[in-house]
Amino acid sequence: MNPVRVMDLRGTYKGGGGPDKTILNSAAQHDPTKVDVHVTYLRQPNDKEFQIPTMAAERGINYTDLVDRGLLDLKCLWGLKQLYREHNIQVIHTHDDKTLLCGWLLKMIVPGGRLLHTCHSHAEYSREDFPSLISYLKFRLRKRFVLFLMDRHDKPILTVSENTRQRLIRGGLDAGAVRVLHNGIDTIAWSMVNARPVLRDELKMLPGELLVGTVARITYDKDLPTFYEVARRVMQRFPNIRFVIVGDGYGDELSQARAEVERLGLGGLIHFTGHRNDLKDIYTSLDLFLMTSRTEGMPNTALEAMAMGLPVVSTSVGGVPELVADDLTGFLRPCGDAAGLAEAVCRLLADENLRGSFAEAARRRIEDRFDFTARVRAMESIYFEFAGAIDSASYARPGTEIVGN
Repeated sequence: MNPVRVMDLRGTYKGGGGPDKTILNSAAQHDPTKVDVHVTYLRQPNDKEFQIPTMAAERGINYTDLVDRGLLDLKCLWGLKQLYREHNIQVIHTHDDKTLLCGWLLKMIVPGGRLLHTCHSHAEYSREDFPSLISYLKFRLRKRFVLFLMDRHDKPILTVSENTRQRLIRGGLDAGAVRVLHNGIDTIAWSMVNARPVLRDELKMLPGELLVGTVARITYDKDLPTFYEVARRVMQRFPNIRFVIVGDGYGDELSQARAEVERLGLGGLIHFTGHRNDLKDIYTSLDLFLMTSRTEGMPNTALEAMAMGLPVVSTSVGGVPELVADDLTGFLRPCGDAAGLAEAVCRLLADENLRGSFAEAARRRIEDRFDFTARVRAMESIYFEFAGAIDSASYARPGTEIVGN
């Protein structure tokens, strides 16, 4: 049986994020006798920090990127068409809003292929979350168009959490047309072996000082103002505490965040590193992981933190409760609850034994429920199903969970 030929199609910037890790690591681990994956990225022409080619080369995967100059770049679309024909693609796998559009257009230009989409996140916001009515209406229009495009992809649509699945159903997709495939993580690669606590040296931390951190793209979704307030409250009880935010924004968000922290008088408490690739060393530097997001799909950073044996304090949003077991591997609190999050952080900082217990439970939960190899095998089955290579009845029916809780 010939392998299924797949174009994994994604648009991103700079060093990428959670979905990029899933895409690149999956391509590296697929059985080449079953699936022939060609990873294809759309890149912004002014992005001088685009690191995906290096990451792809390190993993030895088939990779191409194309310059994407705007909403509808015909030259980019032509390049995708040429790749599609050159590699005799059977399944186009899209992962974000832009590639949803490109996949749909490709299907109309070159009929015959199958369109598969993975929805990594689907935010739900109200008017109060936007500075103006116009910006809110733009959000609603974009969301409706995204659902329109998903409805024109082949079914099922994949989601990374049950919460995201329910959001798509509320948006109008048929319940039987959406299936959950939880994110996973390579527990061999993500372990304490050969990891060094580099941040403690960089921040010149003294013995006995504690470090709480997050790894996040600096966007509205991550609700960093709540992170700042949690840090301020915790400092009042633990003067030997430091906080760190690892990540960058799409534009000048990092410089704005630094300026805001200085304005709040928290410059000596909260530190920013910008984008980092040495994340194992970053997690090893932390005593616990703090996430204050307004919305999430199934956050790779929380997966990584738990795999590295860190307790997690997080807002109970999106797919996070499917990953973090409250009062077992960490603590969950409502979105925006700075007081509750700070109390949870303080409870863990005050009890080293509790931190150790949660850390061990976090690692076990990842090993038991979020194994990346199992996810890769499930994805291969879905590719076969989409390509019509095997009887789809052999696999989980649409709407059922394949990997996870």
